[in-house]
Amino acid sequence: MRAIVVGAGGTTRDLLRRLGELWEVCVIDVDDARLAEAGAVRAIETILGDGSSRLTLERAGIADADAIVVATGDDAVNLEVCRLAKQVGLLTIVAAVAQPERLAAYREAGISAVSSDSLAARHLELSLEPRRVASMAFAGGKAEAIEFRIADDSPVRGIELRDLGAESWLVAAILRDNQLIVPHGDTALRTGDQVTVVGSAADFPLIVRTFTAGASRFPLDYGKRVAVILDSRTDLDGPVAEAVNLTRNTRASSLLLVHRRIEGISDETRAREVEVMLNEAEERAAGVEIKRRPVSGPPERALASVIRDESVGVIVLAAPQPGLMRRMRVVRALRAAARLGLPVLFSRGTHPYHRLVSPARETASGLAAARAAIDVAADGKGDITGAAIVTPLFLTGTDGRHNALQALTRLREEAAVQGVTVHRELRQGNPIRLLTEMAGESDLLVLAVPGRRPTLLRPGIAGHVLSRTSVSVLTVPAGS
Repeated sequence: MRAIVVGAGGTTRDLLRRLGELWEVCVIDVDDARLAEAGAVRAIETILGDGSSRLTLERAGIADADAIVVATGDDAVNLEVCRLAKQVGLLTIVAAVAQPERLAAYREAGISAVSSDSLAARHLELSLEPRRVASMAFAGGKAEAIEFRIADDSPVRGIELRDLGAESWLVAAILRDNQLIVPHGDTALRTGDQVTVVGSAADFPLIVRTFTAGASRFPLDYGKRVAVILDSRTDLDGPVAEAVNLTRNTRASSLLLVHRRIEGISDETRAREVEVMLNEAEERAAGVEIKRRPVSGPPERALASVIRDESVGVIVLAAPQPGLMRRMRVVRALRAAARLGLPVLFSRGTHPYHRLVSPARETASGLAAARAAIDVAADGKGDITGAAIVTPLFLTGTDGRHNALQALTRLREEAAVQGVTVHRELRQGNPIRLLTEMAGESDLLVLAVPGRRPTLLRPGIAGHVLSRTSVSVLTVPAGS
């Protein structure tokens, strides 16, 4: 993520020491010597110039910034920078007040501001780092108490405290479901825990990295295997090939080939054909662990029972084919995906996934889809286009731009933890047309499973887009 800092004084230098590694920082100041001092703290970009100038801010890349920190010694300059940042739609704007009596002016302008004292850098840091809750120094500054929220992609989630390997710090308290827990060595951390860590101030970067890092998990929150049907040569060249790619480039442990039981096929030629396809699939998937799952009758009818017996995390199916009955096939496919309760990849062979599209929405289903997109992009070394689509004002009566920007900011913050780049796209118009348009320039579109049962007349956004797009589509149920 990119942050612009205006002012290179002591507060900024302290902030630079505390910010996590995921931040790319550009510092603006009118004093070359102060910029050099700031550059000695960590690797940053510096610009010599007036931060209250629109041209200077444009040189610093404010159009693509995620946050701006204003910390000059002049409140008039600070307020002007904040005003310009709000004009370009930047959501995260924080300032250090030069004169405490001017604090009211910042609040009137709707700016998050702190007094420029010894705690200013700590307050600014907490405004920028979404996974940190609070921070406090004690023991003459040699120790630090920091509070973190455990995210669902945290590598310490599910780990017992004794296995963290801490020497100079400890987890002193856990707030879970509003209940205080005094932890012991066998206490395991969970998503949503608010954790208080006490340790040496010298180890601050290590502590922060341990508790705010992210690690991809898809599809492990659903199951360990990628399941795919193999019933024809078309399956072998299409969904099976894409399922192999997905297994190789996610945290899935193995590939599950669901096929007709050879012993139950009366036609010897057909039986040999299935055996040849299975062997060929295994040859193509060299290096991937494969399990065969024979079933009686058509494999698609046995998927529900297969899921009950196997640890399946995602299912790969052939995408509905074009034609007069396409919408009916799409509706049936989405209903089946909803019944299975698992992510379903509708394969069109557009792997590997270097460019993904994911809608940015602050809903349970939207966040689940975004999490899957981030994980797939992280493991496959891809990037994401975050699509925030605002319905025209005359249709809804409300301006959704602010909420859309918030959703984009959250998506970018979560992705940055895993080193995934998110290109922001804020559009106004018909979401079906715009998503189809953006998907056409990508390798994978990630969508949430519709909450209501799709019908021919109302297939939902996912149904319409799946009918129209030519790329693979991963549908994800809420609650991952």
